[in-house]
Amino acid sequence: MSFHYKFLFVNGIILFGIAVIIALLTSLDTSLNNIFILSPTNPFVSLVRVISKLGSFVIITSMTLLLGIWLWLKKRIYEAIWVVATMGSCRIVFTMLKILVGRERPVFDEPLTHALSYSFPSGHSVNSLTFLLVCYSIFSYKKSFLWIAIIGTLLIGWSRLALGAHWFSDVLAGWGCGFMWISIAYQVKISIPLQNYVNKYFPN
Repeated sequence: MSFHYKFLFVNGIILFGIAVIIALLTSLDTSLNNIFILSPTNPFVSLVRVISKLGSFVIITSMTLLLGIWLWLKKRIYEAIWVVATMGSCRIVFTMLKILVGRERPVFDEPLTHALSYSFPSGHSVNSLTFLLVCYSIFSYKKSFLWIAIIGTLLIGWSRLALGAHWFSDVLAGWGCGFMWISIAYQVKISIPLQNYVNKYFPN
């Protein structure tokens, strides 16, 4: 299976646009949140917290570094640099977007989680989707990794809503941003001049 980065970019723009519209319709965003939020007495709250942590900065950064080191040891230097650069730049750009938008997180009477950063877009959604699609790209576009990316992304996004950590539009925007970012990063990856430059200074 090929990596349809142009298709992903277009869909990323569409998702982000829909997210902005929903965010502007506060009542709709609130109604959607109320569909997903779990009760504090729900027996699955602990499991949902574990799922949510899989998309956290600590976990995604650790997995990125491990993947980068593994690629470096396999003499896939260009890909190792690409992976770390893609995920590092993703974190920086969308953290800046969060600060620029400055949207407050939803507030519930009995919160299931606490977060100090701004809400839009969901960092867990951006980073997890981008990382999983990076893995899909690295491991020869295997269908198994594609399904892992789809299921993992949906579960992590859902967990953020179930815990009340984000608005529905935040998660949707996060996915849109993730699609756009991996598309841009992939175009950079297949740039022949850039590959030649890296291979010149980091020969396999």
